[in-house]
Amino acid sequence: MLPFTFVETPPSYDTAKVFYVRIDPTIRATEELIRSLYYLLWLPGYFGFNWDALYDCLRDLSWVPCHKIVLVHESLPVIPRDDLKVYLQILRDSILDWVSDDGHEIEVVFRDIDRIVVENLLKSESPQV
Repeated sequence: MLPFTFVETPPSYDTAKVFYVRIDPTIRATEELIRSLYYLLWLPGYFGFNWDALYDCLRDLSWVPCHKIVLVHESLPVIPRDDLKVYLQILRDSILDWVSDDGHEIEVVFRDIDRIVVENLLKSESPQV
């Protein structure tokens, strides 16, 4: 069972209470996704613009003023399969890491039609961060 939320239409939230991040559905490169996350999540200046840095920052989030962070994907980023797998692993692990911590809560939203792709990518656990 994946810790992601799958929906038909993107949910709406009160942005005064939730740090809402919409991942641009036109992203077509890994570097573009990482750069976009840097700006959208207000990642710190020392961010290293790689998967390891994203992994580390999603486990800190001390600069985010809201308790709940929601990342909404209107479509899966069109990046190489191995990179998409690593990205999904990082998101999954970050959600699970915050479950027992009162500091933050991360919700990651995908479309229902992307569920099978996400599940299949995470079933075959190879590239690790």
